[in-house]
Amino acid sequence: MAKGINRPSVLASTLDPDGKGNTKLSDEHLKAIKSTSAIMYAGGADTTSSSVTSLILALMLFPAVQKTAQEEIDAVVGTDRLPDFGDREKLPYLNAVVKETLRWFPLVPLSTTHLNDVDMECGGYLIPKGTYLVPAVHWFLRDPQTYINPDAFDPERFLAPRNEADPATVAFGYGRRVCPGRHLADDSLFINISRLLAAFDITKALDCYGNEIEPEIATVPGLISRPIDYPYSIKPRSAKHVELIRAVEIEHPWQEGDAGYLDFKASLKAMNE
Repeated sequence: MAKGINRPSVLASTLDPDGKGNTKLSDEHLKAIKSTSAIMYAGGADTTSSSVTSLILALMLFPAVQKTAQEEIDAVVGTDRLPDFGDREKLPYLNAVVKETLRWFPLVPLSTTHLNDVDMECGGYLIPKGTYLVPAVHWFLRDPQTYINPDAFDPERFLAPRNEADPATVAFGYGRRVCPGRHLADDSLFINISRLLAAFDITKALDCYGNEIEPEIATVPGLISRPIDYPYSIKPRSAKHVELIRAVEIEHPWQEGDAGYLDFKASLKAMNE
């Protein structure tokens, strides 16, 4: 920004709202901007990619889901274009796939800490005022009293007549600490999942003898959870789908980011000051 070569961004607009380069900010304001930018990056860097990774795992283990979703996409959208947001209301099964992706492998196994402001009783236990509460998101989304056969990847659980609970009410947190990017995350998941299923067939990888390799269901621990690396096969569904994929690459070409300008260690140090 000092050299005037930065691209438009949320950070640039908060540091220089009027775009004239003469905004004076207090130390407190600068610290708030640093924290906000860091949270936005942390919330968006791994979440969508981790969700898609878990979906690919699920599609290999539950291939009927892929077949049903592709049949719905072909019937509603056709094969001459890829799905867009205007198709969403007409794709109920695909929307259920998005919900089941959130539920089956929750990205954040533990939600943001809350503080109990009054004494309360739950399940026969007293929870005193001032207790720190950490919601166990993974447990809630795999609760057999809420979700029938919770270990199965079954999008139909969210369709009539079953209409099981929407996982978004748990997966994105609660109250004032609910994820501020939940609507963007939901849209991002829909467009990624819908186009992935529209254009590609995903199957288990084969070993050197032609036998299917069974993927292992295990988790990489961390604040953002994701499956461990696993082999898989992904191929365009047809020659026409290859053309659609290449058209997206032309319409949205790869752009180099600005990460190369950053001194990462210095940035971390500045965030903590």
